[in-house]
Amino acid sequence: MTGHAAMRPEIALSWKRSALSGLEPSSTPTGDPCSDLDKSSRLLQAARPVLDEMEQQIQGTGFCVLLADRDCRIVARLFDGPTLERLIDGAGAVLGSRFGEDCVGTTALGTPMEVRRGVVIHGEEHYLERFKDLSCYGHPIVHPVTRRVEGILDMTGVASRANPLFAPFLARAAGDIERRLLEGSRVSQQRLVDAFQRVSPQNQMAVTAIGEDILLSNRVALDLLQVSDHATLRGLAADLRPERSKTVRIQLSSGEPALVRADRVAGTDGGAVFVVRPDRRTSTPIRRGKSPSSSVVERSRSELSRLRETRDPVVISGEPGTGRTTAVRDLAGDQSFVCMDAAAIALDGAEAWVDRLLTLAAGPSAVLAVEEVQLLPESMLPLVVKMLAADAGPRIVMTSSPLGDLPPGVAGLVGRCPGQVVLPPLRQRSREFADIAQGILDSVDPGLRLTASALDALIARDWPGNIAELSVVLQAAAGRRTSANIAVADLPDQYRTPTRVSRLAGRERAERQAIVDALQECGGNKVHAAAALGISRSTLYVRIRALDITV
Repeated sequence: MTGHAAMRPEIALSWKRSALSGLEPSSTPTGDPCSDLDKSSRLLQAARPVLDEMEQQIQGTGFCVLLADRDCRIVARLFDGPTLERLIDGAGAVLGSRFGEDCVGTTALGTPMEVRRGVVIHGEEHYLERFKDLSCYGHPIVHPVTRRVEGILDMTGVASRANPLFAPFLARAAGDIERRLLEGSRVSQQRLVDAFQRVSPQNQMAVTAIGEDILLSNRVALDLLQVSDHATLRGLAADLRPERSKTVRIQLSSGEPALVRADRVAGTDGGAVFVVRPDRRTSTPIRRGKSPSSSVVERSRSELSRLRETRDPVVISGEPGTGRTTAVRDLAGDQSFVCMDAAAIALDGAEAWVDRLLTLAAGPSAVLAVEEVQLLPESMLPLVVKMLAADAGPRIVMTSSPLGDLPPGVAGLVGRCPGQVVLPPLRQRSREFADIAQGILDSVDPGLRLTASALDALIARDWPGNIAELSVVLQAAAGRRTSANIAVADLPDQYRTPTRVSRLAGRERAERQAIVDALQECGGNKVHAAAALGISRSTLYVRIRALDITV
C-alpha cells in the first residue's frame, strides 16, 4: 500500500467514512463493550449449530471467526488456540464490543455492514494502525424474507494478505445461517398466527396481529381499521415486553375513538395482537363521505367556512408547504381574489411593490391576499395596518410562518386580525396522512394506491417541506412505479425509511430527529454532534444504530 491513491475504491470510501466519524489512524477505540448480550437472540439461535461446526473446521489453521449482530456488536467468537485469542482481545474485539466503522474504522465487520456485501480487508487496508497486522474477510447475513442485514460473519488471521478461501467458506456458512433464520421466521410467524386465532373468534371484536413481515385481521378489523391505523398500533407495542399487555384509548383514522388492548407475543420478532373496541360512549356521528369534525384538517376547514361569512381580516399561519395558499383560495370561495407575495419585494423593489399593492387594493377584487407577511420590512407595516382597518376595499387575508417565529412588528400586525387559522405541519397529522397522500395520488392518477410498507416509510419522515414536499415525492414515485400500487422501491432513495423507524414512539422519534439535526449542523462530524447534544461519542454511536440513522 503506497498511499491513499493506490487504494481500492471501496477501501478509500471506507477510510473517508471513518475519518468523518472523527477517527484517526492512531485512535484507540473503546468499542463500548456491552456485558448484557441477548444470548437467546434469533441470530444466535440460528447461528449456533453453524458456529459449532466451524469451530471444528478452523482448528490448527491460525484463524478466528467473529459474529456481529445488526448493530455490529460482537456476539460470538471462535479461535483455533489461546495465542490468537489473546491477540484479538488486545485489539479490542471482545464480546459485546461494537465494531462498526464509526467506532473502529475499516474492518471486515463494519465495512460489510455499510456496503451490504462481502468485503476482504488486507492488513494495510485497515484504517486503524492497531489492526494492520491482521487480514480478514466479512460476509453479511441477510434475512431471506425481510432482506435486512441481521449480522456479519468474519474470518480473521495474522497475515498481510487475506486467504482467498475465506470468501467461499464464509459465504457457505452465512447461507446456512440465513436458511436457519428463515426457519425461525416461520416459527415466529406461526406463533403469531396461533395467538391471533385464539383471540379472533370472540364476540365479533376487531382483532389484528402485526409482526415483522406479517399482518392478520379478522373481518371486523378489515372494516374498522385503515392502513394508517396499523402504523399507530405498531407504535403502541414498540415498548412492550414479551407476554405483557396494555390498554389505551386512541382515535382511529376514521375519527372514531376506540379502546385498544395490545398483547406482545413471546417468541416473535416484536409481534403483537391487538383487540380494538370502538368507544361508543364518546363517539360522535360521522357523516359518510366526509372527514370527522374532530380531525385537525376538518377543524381548519370549519374555521375557514365560518370566516367566509364575514369580512374580517384573516391570517393563515403555518410552516412552508402546509397549504396556506390553498387555504386562501378555500376562504375566498367563489369570490374574486388577487395575491401579493412579500417575497417579491426583493426582486421588484419596495416602491414598485407598494404601488402594485395600492393598485390592487383600489381594484374590484373581493379578496386581497398578502402572502409571507413575515418578510415585510418594518417601514411597510403601518400601511398594511391601515388597510386592515379600512371599511372600504377588498377583504385582507394574510399568510405567515408559524406565529411563534414572527418578528415582533409582524406579530403585532397579525394580532390585529380577528380571524386566525393555524395549519398544522404534516408530521403532526399521522392519523390523516393516508387520506392526504391518497388525495395527492388521486390528482396524479385516480387509480394509484400506496402499499402499507410505503405508507409506513412515508409516515416515518419528518417532512420539513410538508404537503408540498409530499406532493413532489408522490409524483416522482408515480413516475417510477411498475404497477398501480406504489411500493417502497418506487419511492426516492432518501424516503425509504426503515420500517423500524416508523414504529418508534414519540419520545424516540424526537430523540432521532434531534440527533439527525445535530449531525446536519455539524457536517456529519459525530464528535462535534455528540458535544452539541451533551452526550459521549460512544453513546451517540449506540443511539445512531438503535434509531436507524443513516450517516
